[in-house]
Amino acid sequence: MTLTKSLLIETEAGVATITLNRPPVNALSLALLEELETALDELERDEAVRVVVLSGGAAKQFSAGADFQEFAAESVRQFQTKGGALFNRIEQFRKPVIASINGGAYGGGFELTMSCHLRFMAETAQVALTEVKLGLVPGWGGTQRLPRLIGRTRALEYLLTGERINAQDALIFGLVNRVYTRESLASETQAFAAKLAKGAPLAMAAIVDCVARGLELSLADGMAIEAAHAFELGQSEDAVIGVTSAMQKAEPQFKGR
Repeated sequence: MTLTKSLLIETEAGVATITLNRPPVNALSLALLEELETALDELERDEAVRVVVLSGGAAKQFSAGADFQEFAAESVRQFQTKGGALFNRIEQFRKPVIASINGGAYGGGFELTMSCHLRFMAETAQVALTEVKLGLVPGWGGTQRLPRLIGRTRALEYLLTGERINAQDALIFGLVNRVYTRESLASETQAFAAKLAKGAPLAMAAIVDCVARGLELSLADGMAIEAAHAFELGQSEDAVIGVTSAMQKAEPQFKGR
């Protein structure tokens, strides 16, 4: 277990869980963003870690968004640059990142969850991009990721009103993958992540890259990225292990090589 000023990091069975630890509402300070960046650097290098879970822990909220005590006029650009770059990094992270949304995720907190590859949500949680109510615009990718996740028309409604999306609607919209009770969210997320951690790390990294880059390109260009990964992975040790295990009806033990 590693405890920084704003994060708690635990690793078990190939799953690293990063818990935001900045009570009472896990506001996102510059220091927290920098600690999260450092943690991701270390976890990406750690070959024993196959999946990352990002959680709000036992706090009432996953994250209320940017810490407005630090959001002074002179630090707006620094805040925007740091958060935007970090969330792009998470979206392109080589290992699957799962957001475990235990409570409210608002503003930058919601944008943080949208940069993750998968999202699991407590049935009592809500999410919203509330910036418009403050005379602001989401600055960490909210206006770009939300339309891509739930469609332009529906996204504009929530961007322009700042209204909250409950867990049931989030599931219907395709914004989250699964909804659980608040009490079972952590254990269900861990169980899914542990199962995912047994998968082929090179293949999962390639899939994330294909989707992240391909969605911004034409179908033909996206197919070219996919083909390049398919050719490379076809020559990997993991591919031999996977095919051999399938023929022998055995569970593969992927090595990430």
